[in-house]
Amino acid sequence: MINEGKIVPSEFTIKLLQRAMLESGNDKFLIDGFPRNEENRAAFENLEKIEPEFVLFFDCPVEEMETRILNRNQV
Repeated sequence: MINEGKIVPSEFTIKLLQRAMLESGNDKFLIDGFPRNEENRAAFENLEKIEPEFVLFFDCPVEEMETRILNRNQV
């Protein structure tokens, strides 16, 4: 699914995050690139029963985003 460029269901992504957080042994996390939308956020808060202390949002010019997207799979 990921290799085909399709969106992965929130529950699947959250389960992976849960496993990684549990296995890390830490109690504070910086999760980069998630949630990507409101549905992701709601599913995470519902399944985890936690609410983030704060959220970082970085704004980026559209031109820069386009460049990054077009160069994602470059070696």
